[in-house]
Amino acid sequence: MEDIVIIEPAFLNQFQCVGSACIDHCCKGWEIELDEPTVTRYMTSENIEIRHIAAEKIVTTQASHTSWGKILRQSNGNCAFLDKDRLCKVHKTLGEKSLSTTCALYPRIYASYKYEIRSNLTLSCPEAARLLLTTPDAMLFSEKIKQNPHALDSPEIFQEDRLLNLMCSHIINSCDENIEEGLYGIIKLIQYREEILEGDGFVENLMVYFEGVQDAIKNGVIRRQVEDLPTDYHLQSNLLLHLQKYLGTKEEGRGGNILLTYVQKLNLLHKDEDSGANTAVQSFQQLNKIWHEKAASWLRERHFLLSNYMQYRIYEDFFPFKKGRSPISNLHFLLSEWFLLKCLITASVELDTSMEEADVINIIYSYHSVTRHDKNAEDLLLAEVNKSNFSHGLNLLCILK
Repeated sequence: MEDIVIIEPAFLNQFQCVGSACIDHCCKGWEIELDEPTVTRYMTSENIEIRHIAAEKIVTTQASHTSWGKILRQSNGNCAFLDKDRLCKVHKTLGEKSLSTTCALYPRIYASYKYEIRSNLTLSCPEAARLLLTTPDAMLFSEKIKQNPHALDSPEIFQEDRLLNLMCSHIINSCDENIEEGLYGIIKLIQYREEILEGDGFVENLMVYFEGVQDAIKNGVIRRQVEDLPTDYHLQSNLLLHLQKYLGTKEEGRGGNILLTYVQKLNLLHKDEDSGANTAVQSFQQLNKIWHEKAASWLRERHFLLSNYMQYRIYEDFFPFKKGRSPISNLHFLLSEWFLLKCLITASVELDTSMEEADVINIIYSYHSVTRHDKNAEDLLLAEVNKSNFSHGLNLLCILK
């Protein structure tokens, strides 16, 4: 027998579907795939209504055992099995065990490795996003051991990779609301890791460097280093324009209308040189001022909010090793998304009469809803980032100012 470690963040165990009270339920706007047993169960159900809906609204594709069919949406975008109270007819009449694998699992997600399962919730679910962002200890982890006859048929985690992932998470956690300080420490750690990668005593040297970063955070050295970073509004504005262009392609899909309202606010405040108004650089200077004078102070009162989010991202992505990309490339991705979400939050702070936690929840969940269910989204974002000068050398640090 093999020991399989199952890791769970605290907010996963706190999750309960809120059903019809959800602000943007998961049974709308998405094409829902069904596995073969589910298609058969619905098509042959003893419940006349379920059988009738299945005959009219399920298209059999037989693409694979797990993707045997799909549910055609109604004209309003809802799943055909959703009733007028926005509740699932299958769940109500046949019970939870009759749900398809997709419906039964969502928003739970699992990343499997040879001796480990990393459990999580996807933030495309508004309630999952709310729990993560508003619960102080949402990213406290628990572990349990499950015995399996054999190791899982999944990749193995190298201990050096696990160590770096944990280091990055600890750095963010130690900074509370001062996310820029944590990101600065992560940038330095990953750059150092690249320098010593082929050297002797790799793990020992990396551990010593990590402990030095932690000490520099505690004694205020990194805070002063961040404050002393050069300001490059041209670089930041150029990057943001490319990210706004990226957002312009990501408005469709569930959550798209919500995201669009915040994107429009950002577009009002940050305009390019062809707009006939202030230049993009001047617009960004004003946006940066709003962040420091309004948004940052509001977030300091909720110090766990963005810290939880960044810890989540590091855990979810097994940062910095996602999708086989290089750690530096994943660093560019993480920083760029942080920068974009920060700017969306800032625009909302400026243009709304008051800033509410609901705004941050809406921004996070709608962004994840639109991007995390699109397999091309990350590559498209990185393509826009690469068109700017952000990813070159020390420009990484300028984004933190």
